Amino acid sequence: MSKLNIEQLLTKPIRVNWTDLADPQALAYEVHLNGQFYKRLNSDETSCVVSELVVGSQNNISVYAHYSNGEIRLLPGAGESVEAFQTPDGLPVDICVFTVIPMFEHKKRPHMPTFKPYILLIRRKEETYEGRWALPGGFSKVDETLDAAAERELKEETGIVKDFKLDQLKTFYYEGRDPRGWIPSVAYFALVRPEVFVTVQNGTDVFREVVFKDLEASTDAMEAKLFTLDEALELGLAFDHEDILRCAIKRMHTELLTKTIARHFLDETGFTLRELHRLLRDTVPEFQVDETNFSKKLLSTKGRQGLLEVLNKKEQRYAGPKTQLYQFRDEELELSLSIYNSF
Repeated sequence: MSKLNIEQLLTKPIRVNWTDLADPQALAYEVHLNGQFYKRLNSDETSCVVSELVVGSQNNISVYAHYSNGEIRLLPGAGESVEAFQTPDGLPVDICVFTVIPMFEHKKRPHMPTFKPYILLIRRKEETYEGRWALPGGFSKVDETLDAAAERELKEETGIVKDFKLDQLKTFYYEGRDPRGWIPSVAYFALVRPEVFVTVQNGTDVFREVVFKDLEASTDAMEAKLFTLDEALELGLAFDHEDILRCAIKRMHTELLTKTIARHFLDETGFTLRELHRLLRDTVPEFQVDETNFSKKLLSTKGRQGLLEVLNKKEQRYAGPKTQLYQFRDEELELSLSIYNSF
């Protein structure tokens, strides 16, 4: 079994270290690459950078010791086979696109939908993690910005032409996140209206059917699909995409609790406070305000005055009397604290 310490560098070179294998009797060391002499080092030198690797192939690395009697001997455990990967010139991007979809059930009486958050994933076609589900993304080109790269990769791998805002989420950069080398990635985030992914077909007053649109995967993606967050976290995503997804989920919760983005997942002609409360309860686990206090604080707290506009109409959408309808007043309204939880 090999005991060499092999460190992948930023591009295709590697650093070979045999400090733990060093022989105090050795006069010098030789590093061999693919069966050929590569470099000779003094006895106090126990590491070497190997640059002439064959990209895309297994490269055999061996370290030999020279002794005073002229013997040259392979150090025990000082043989290793490594695959060389040339880090691309462009910086990678990974894209987290969420939506919240109201789901209706067949029931005898009109009922409130449940609100399910979904994440967009692709199944990889390329050799690294082939067949595994992952976030859409790829390497930026030398002539484009990261924003443009994220937009292009989203279109190429899912067929979605971006007409919504993509925000940078975080840069992920640590050893081991990509088996091909020391490669960072800039993650992007978007929480988009459900019409990007689904159509809601008209039916009875009791039931409406949600139909998922077909997504067109291409380039290095076999297919593209929406998953619930629980489903996605159980898939064993490629690379470190589960870590990125968990970070993006926290951002989604923050967006829902500090902005008026909930407007995109409610009836644009007006919604009830009960519907707004249900949306937040279903999508943000840490949202623990009960329905009665929610309505009272939302309408009476000074810091939230002007958040909602009272419409001149009431509707009986569910069992019980007619209920007042509301709309968000200001599309751009954002508060530094939660606009729903207690101040």
